[in-house]
This record gives sequence, structure tokens and C-alpha cells, in this order.
Amino acid sequence: MSQGTLTLSTGFEGGSALPVSVSGETLRIRLRADAAGPDMNWFYFRISGAAGRELRVVIENASDLSRLAGRDDVPDCWTGYRPFVSANRRDWTRCDADYADGVFTIKTPAVADTVWVAYYPPFPMDRHDAMVAAAVSDARCRLERLGVTPQGRNLDLLRIGSPGPGKPKVWIMGRQHPSETMAGFFVEGLLARLLDPSDALGRALCDALDIFVVPTVNPDGCAMGNTRLNARGMNLNRAWDGTDPETAPEVAMILTRMREEGVDFCLDAHGDEELPYVFLGGPLEIPSRSSRLDTLFNDFGQALERSCPAYSIDDPYPGGAPETADLRMAWNAIAEEFDCLSILLEMPFKDTHRDPDPELGWSPARCADLGRSMLDAIDAVRRRLR
Repeated sequence: MSQGTLTLSTGFEGGSALPVSVSGETLRIRLRADAAGPDMNWFYFRISGAAGRELRVVIENASDLSRLAGRDDVPDCWTGYRPFVSANRRDWTRCDADYADGVFTIKTPAVADTVWVAYYPPFPMDRHDAMVAAAVSDARCRLERLGVTPQGRNLDLLRIGSPGPGKPKVWIMGRQHPSETMAGFFVEGLLARLLDPSDALGRALCDALDIFVVPTVNPDGCAMGNTRLNARGMNLNRAWDGTDPETAPEVAMILTRMREEGVDFCLDAHGDEELPYVFLGGPLEIPSRSSRLDTLFNDFGQALERSCPAYSIDDPYPGGAPETADLRMAWNAIAEEFDCLSILLEMPFKDTHRDPDPELGWSPARCADLGRSMLDAIDAVRRRLR
């Protein structure tokens, strides 16, 4: 096949990158910050005319990313990280890259004439819709609409099981931050096991619990290709204290329903760009912390460690425990308001240093496996949640 014109584009759902130049086999881009905010990490673009070429994609402003406090001893997000590439947007593999002098260079293999390159495999809204459709094909699951987002998208809630005396109210959320697509794959795996009629634990939890799943908290941000913000320019995981329905309507809708139903357990799934491991955050620094919540969190972590070789309780939240919890963040705010076990789950964009996969690193399949394993951890504490 003869070489065609080399082009880079982002004109599709979730696409994000700012093309700078094309010269020979080198394409230069800049990361696009979310509108109304400085957040940027996510990239997802298409290259056409790649056949027969060994391409280099240079991210010129890779060093401009901000870092969270308490991570001076943690490698930056680019060190040890490899992007994903696909010829069909279904099958994704890692490609080589290097980071030097503030510039990140992706070495894109010529797997086809048209290739897609992403920070992590996308979880588009049509996959969200397929996940929801598969779930509601089970009579134990009902679909409810919490409301409509600023751009007119549904904010979906899956209700699994049924209310009853003494049944704990369990909430699962994912993708407050659009770029953290691993949360979509995680929820997909969790739902698949929970609703598998041949899985004894899944059946038991559906009988014993009243379960609420919000798979995609920020559908507008996901469609826009944002890193962290919604369509109103708000980081939703900084909107749970004194929530403003104008800037964070998604959080306001979820909180309204939580207050109607109650919360005995909540898990909020995220991804971390820098750390090479799965870790949990618990309600350990909230103003009303208690030995009961400390014990539940510890028991939950030990159960997850037994069920998932990629997780260890020896991989804690980085930087050590803060003196006080940030109540703008969902896991802290929910724990404080509802006096419940509320957990932050973070998955890596890189590989995990426990049970690593040299070929694919922390992959979508492993996110789904973690979702399945999470049922064992929930089962370990469910009888003591309230």
C-alpha cells in the first residue's frame, strides 16, 4: 500500500488533542485543557495515512501537568507509562514511549493505515448503553433516570435487588472524572458477576442487598473528551460539600436520591495517573470517624486482598493520612453525612507492581476482574454495615 497523507484528528466522541504540526514521520501535539479549568491528561486521537510508517507523536506540553500534594517521592505520570493503540477501537495494545526534558514521545506502530491512540482505552457512551441494556435484561435490575445533564444526556441509575427490612443500601459509582475510563470497565465486570445467574455470590448479594449503581456520573464530560470536568466546568469530585445544582447538577441529583433512600455503603471508582498499584481510601479522617468505620474499612481491604492479587493493603493512599478529610470529595462527604463505610477506589493507568502484566499493564480486562473480585469484599462486611 502506498503512503497517503498523514493526518491527525479528534472529531469524534471523547477525542482530545491539539495538533501542532506534521513533519515527515513526526506528529507534534499539545494536550488540551478542559474548558474553564487547567486539568489535562486525557488524549485520544486518530492518525490516518500510517501504513508503512514508524511514527512518532510528540506531546510538547507534557511537563505542564499539575501534581497532587504529598507525592514528591512518586514518579510523575509519564515515567513508566505506555499509551494504547488500536486499529479498530475494539482491541487495544500498549505502544512504546519515552519521557525526556519535559517532552513525551509516543512510538506508534504501523498496525494499519488508520490507528487510534489513547491515554487509556475509551469507554464510549454506546458501551455504557450496552452495559445498561445487558443489566436490565435481568428481571432483578431496573433502570431509572435520575435526571438530565446540562447537555441533555441521561444520568442513569441501575437499581438491583429490592428494598426490605434490614437490607443494606449499597451504592456504586464510576467516572466522576471522564478520563478515568477504567471505572467503566470496572463497573462492567462488577455487574456481569452480580447478575450472572450461575454465580452463587452474585445471587446472594442481589437477595441480601438493595443496590444502586451509577455507572457514568459525568456523561457530558465523557462525550466532550474532558479530563476531569463536567460541561459546567466543575470537577464533580470537589462538589460534594455545599453542592451547587447549577455547576454540579449530576452530584445534586445523586445526593437527592441518596437522601431519599439512605446509604450504608458506597464505592467510588477512579483512576490514578501516577501510581503503579490499586489502592483504597477510607473514611478515616472525617470529623465523625469511629472505630466501627475503621474496622469495616480494614476488613474490607483484607477481603479484597484475598480475592484480588493485584491489591495489597500495604499500598496505601500516597503521602500518608491527611489531618482532616476533604469533604468536597465524594467518599469523605458520603461517609460523614450517612455515617457509613464509604470507599475511594483508585486503579492505575500504568501497570501494577503486584501481579504485573508486561504486555498490557493494567488493562480493561483487569479492571473488569477487579470489579468481579469486589463482590467478595462487599460480602465480607455486608452484615455489619449498619
